[in-house]
Amino acid sequence: MNPGRSEPVRCHGEGHLTHDIDLVRFSLTVGDAELQLLQSILSEDEAARARRFLQQGHGDRFVAARGRLRQILGGYAGCEPAAVAFDSAAHGKPALRTAAGSREPVHFNLTHSGDVAAVALCRSAEVGIDIERIRPVREGLARRYFAAEEVAGLDALEVAQRLPAFFRCWTRKEAFLKATGEGIRRGLDSFVVTVGADEDPSIVSIDGDRAAGKAYVLADFDAGPGTAGAVCVHAGADRNRVAFKVRDFG
Repeated sequence: MNPGRSEPVRCHGEGHLTHDIDLVRFSLTVGDAELQLLQSILSEDEAARARRFLQQGHGDRFVAARGRLRQILGGYAGCEPAAVAFDSAAHGKPALRTAAGSREPVHFNLTHSGDVAAVALCRSAEVGIDIERIRPVREGLARRYFAAEEVAGLDALEVAQRLPAFFRCWTRKEAFLKATGEGIRRGLDSFVVTVGADEDPSIVSIDGDRAAGKAYVLADFDAGPGTAGAVCVHAGADRNRVAFKVRDFG
């Protein structure tokens, strides 16, 4: 990933944009000096969590992820990274709190897989983001967790296309769950996403209701070699006024 590089992803609709989604990618591999800087801006609770990791590498990646998140959110909120405070929104999803104790109007979501991480931010709508490293999976995993319509879509693909399609489906579903804040409370088979490489990313149905999915906008994004990435925004009636932009931290 090249620091400072930005790229458009997809624009939905024309005219004035209602929802601008900023996706910031970054690496969790940092030098010792940078790691110490990031550790210095963590809260006491975050620093304690980092120390509880049994493997130092995992603790270092946690420090890098939380420290970068603080730097990015500090830029949005107009405060020092160490002053960023978090609150708990619906379903326990983290929210940004101002110094006065009120909710800051910045919706955000963090994801990481291996050494790759990204944050999605939006001032006007809830967002969810997911990155997964593409790797071999157990046979039958899709049938165990995915909706029947998605499994049929995967089975219809050439064998070589099924693994990337599996993770394309997985990241889209995770991004939706993180946008709603429901997480695993909602079964992965209770809603359907598109899986084909030639299909636009979208929520096909929620609890069998094909109209309900139209309130959400999905997009894939480049999370780096060997990975899949997806972002979801609850756009409501403004689904035709959404723009995504990807940039690298720097």
